[in-house]
Amino acid sequence: MRAEPIKYEMIEHEKSFHDKHWSIRLLESDYAGVVYQYDTVKFEEDGDNTVLAFNTITLENKENKDLSSDKFKVIIGDILTDLVEQYLKKSEEEKQDGQDGTGNTEASD
Repeated sequence: MRAEPIKYEMIEHEKSFHDKHWSIRLLESDYAGVVYQYDTVKFEEDGDNTVLAFNTITLENKENKDLSSDKFKVIIGDILTDLVEQYLKKSEEEKQDGQDGTGNTEASD
């Protein structure tokens, strides 16, 4: 079982690269205060496994932390996994409640 990700918050940021993507601010660990956005996110086949591959855009790193470290990559990978799991859970709950995942409760023709 995967460990819980460090605490983070989703924020709007004045330097956001993608207008429709939330920015993530890390709230704890050596990287507290770092703000970034996920740029590209995709699932890739790796033999018999599916891997979540992603790129990020750094928006704030006031203390010039090493964001190329394996430790940082694990942290932001865990957060992305958490976000994907939350989205899938919400989508499943909406489906069970009779919604179509778009917020539309009307039956489609």
